[in-house]
Amino acid sequence: MNTRPFSGRGILPIGLGVSILLWAVCITLQHSLPLPQIHLSAGWRWGLALLFFADSLGTLLWSGLTLARSQRVNEMARTGAYALVRHPMYGAFLWSGTATVAFVFQSWLVLLSVVPLHVVWGRLVQQEEENLCRQFGSEYASYAEVTGQFFPRIASIRKLTEEPRDLDG
Repeated sequence: MNTRPFSGRGILPIGLGVSILLWAVCITLQHSLPLPQIHLSAGWRWGLALLFFADSLGTLLWSGLTLARSQRVNEMARTGAYALVRHPMYGAFLWSGTATVAFVFQSWLVLLSVVPLHVVWGRLVQQEEENLCRQFGSEYASYAEVTGQFFPRIASIRKLTEEPRDLDG
């Protein structure tokens, strides 16, 4: 099982490759066809792009530290960003990465590409989900019931209000 974020295994290289390819297609179509663009002043556009970039970078760092800590003691990561989503690193690339590219290139089409990308990343992550179920059994199954794959569920947010220590990771 691969749970390390940048090891070259797992879905990260494939997911990023598919995302970059789809973003490139969307940007090409955006410039080739008479499609509406995101019309914001340069300050707002770059400010939003930097905001989403910072969000993804923060999520990656927070998740990486939490994951490294849990791997040292050989337990399932359930704290930090993992208290909100099962795959926060992938979610950061998927959601914030798409928003960053959309604002940099002023492309509504790139922004809308998050829908098919979410489906693709969801399919790609199935093998990792199966491995996690085999490794952690019912503990992972219970965790998956209340925690979204890439985006927080109401149940995981509600759980955090009841158990605020879950964000300490």
